[in-house]
Amino acid sequence: MNLTAEDLRRAMQRGEFSFHYQPKVSFLSGRVEGAEALIRWRLPDGTLVPPNDFIPLVEAEGMIAEVTRHMFPRLLDDLARIHAERGEDRLAFNISAIELDDPGLIHLVREAIESRRLLGPHLEIEITEGVAVSRQAIIVRRLTELLETGVSLAMDDYGTGFSSLETLSRLPFSALKLDQSFVTRMLHSAKAATMVRTSIAMAQLLGIRSVMEGVETEQAYRMLLHYGCSEAQGYWISPPLALTEYLDFRGHDQVWPCSPIGMLRMAQLTHAWQYKLLVDTLFAYLEHPDNPGAIPRHLHMSHQECALGDWYHGLGQALSGDPDFDSLDRPHRRMHDLCGEMLDATRRQASRDVIRALMTDLAEQSNALSSSLQRLETRLLFEELRELG
Repeated sequence: MNLTAEDLRRAMQRGEFSFHYQPKVSFLSGRVEGAEALIRWRLPDGTLVPPNDFIPLVEAEGMIAEVTRHMFPRLLDDLARIHAERGEDRLAFNISAIELDDPGLIHLVREAIESRRLLGPHLEIEITEGVAVSRQAIIVRRLTELLETGVSLAMDDYGTGFSSLETLSRLPFSALKLDQSFVTRMLHSAKAATMVRTSIAMAQLLGIRSVMEGVETEQAYRMLLHYGCSEAQGYWISPPLALTEYLDFRGHDQVWPCSPIGMLRMAQLTHAWQYKLLVDTLFAYLEHPDNPGAIPRHLHMSHQECALGDWYHGLGQALSGDPDFDSLDRPHRRMHDLCGEMLDATRRQASRDVIRALMTDLAEQSNALSSSLQRLETRLLFEELRELG
């Protein structure tokens, strides 16, 4: 199809561009909690122009910012209708490096929030990893400005190149989307499966959500179910849908397979990591008692703030009454108390014997907690197996 820039401008004038929405399902609840907004071009005769036929032209003609300015009000209208009919869905919207160079996007978002047409938590901006790394100074500034409006930010196509670890650690993302090629290959490659699991774990340790795209089969979905991933999207759940179709899809209130095991495992991972980091910090003090250094704030938080506590006091309460679940509370609280006592002891430059006694108590509480977690996980796995028949 031979398309020109004039065809694109004519299409905008005629209102031929619209959004299709690909649902995202929470692995924890099994319900749709939002969607990715994908631009589509429908000709007057009803024919859909494939994105691969017009998106490269939009980029080549330098019209990305123009198209975004044209489509953003449509996104707000769609979001308002979705919220009026189906609830507080969060929509994800892709932007490019050019748009981050132009303060116009920031202005559009701020104006929408100030006019109360948009609440920050209802919009997630997605940018590719390559964009984030290639022009870091301007990207950091623009992303920070976007964050100040209250929206969340996701790194799209994570793992496709550049300096992924450095990017995630330095830029203010709240979610990462692993490139769908890894999800496809994990079904046949142990190495790809390991990369998926470690990427999810890294996101958890950084305190951000992980979103898997390209979930095309039930097998892929169920593999991810216990990995601790936050959300999934793909054709096994649904293809991108026009607004009316998306609303109808949401109206069925379908529930996909869900499990607390993935989040439980991730909570365990974060808790264990923080425990080891605390131990390393204390041993650094024992090695150099005259220069203990600053204590990282995240090593001492309340029992409700850590990943395990957030799960236990939140969605985990669905398991309340289970002996192994209930037995988590006491050692978990005691571990946090001991954490505070040990950090206080380092500040007072207490003796090694005092530190040793506290650390021994901490290890015993950690072992008790781990035993209960393992029993709980094993039983939940067998209960899911029984439900599958």
